[in-house]
Amino acid sequence: MQRLTFLTSAKEISQCPPDLMSEIAVLGRSNAGKSSLINAWAGAQVARISSTPGKTNLINFYQGRQYRVVDFPGYGFSKRSGDEQATWSGMIENFLSARGQVRGAILVMDVRRDWEDDERMLGQFLARIGRPLVVVLTKIDKLNRAELQRAEARLKASTKGLPLFMVSSPQRQGIVELEAWIYKNWVAST
Repeated sequence: MQRLTFLTSAKEISQCPPDLMSEIAVLGRSNAGKSSLINAWAGAQVARISSTPGKTNLINFYQGRQYRVVDFPGYGFSKRSGDEQATWSGMIENFLSARGQVRGAILVMDVRRDWEDDERMLGQFLARIGRPLVVVLTKIDKLNRAELQRAEARLKASTKGLPLFMVSSPQRQGIVELEAWIYKNWVAST
């Protein structure tokens, strides 16, 4: 398991560190559990967790020995203006299109949500620019076994064959498997 440390934040592409090593993009709705996932992955409190969705408004870089994890502002519910959210969308699309070292994207979803138009459009955009996508279902500890099985079946059908991981950040369940898959398929294979 690779340990991560906070490297820097950027508001524009020009402020990003040089893309000299593999980067893994972390995307998802506000309040999907992106920061908790990153902290569980890092094995430390490196990402700020807020009780108010939509607080992240910068691209945050977390450095590991062999790759970086890049966290983006969440989409969906946020107290930010529509113009500000549109700016984030453009920033994210530009980053994913322009950075040569982006090996793939992780779409973080609360297991209790459905695959909706936003997720479908994100998946189509990533496919169009040739960036692979995996779906990470968070907050699995919030459901009982039967609910979890139904949610997994529903989301497997919706995601149409995308790799799917189920994690609980507080219990660190599924984190090692996710990181191992990312490393093997996106980092070591380059």
